[in-house]
Amino acid sequence: MTNLLTGLFGIALFLAFIGGLAQSIGAAPFIIIVAMIAAMALYDFYESIRDARKDAAN
Repeated sequence: MTNLLTGLFGIALFLAFIGGLAQSIGAAPFIIIVAMIAAMALYDFYESIRDARKDAAN
C-alpha cells in the first residue's frame, strides 16, 4: 500500500513538473519527448505495482 501511495504522489509531481515545463517551452519536439517520458514513467509505475501485488500473493 505504501508503494502505491508514494508512487502516485511521485508520478503526480513528476507529471506536473514536466507538463508545466513542456507548456512553458512550447516546442513541438519537446512536447513529444515529454509525452513519451510520461508514458514510460506511468508504464513503469504500473509494472512495479503489478509485480508487488504478484509477490504479495505468493
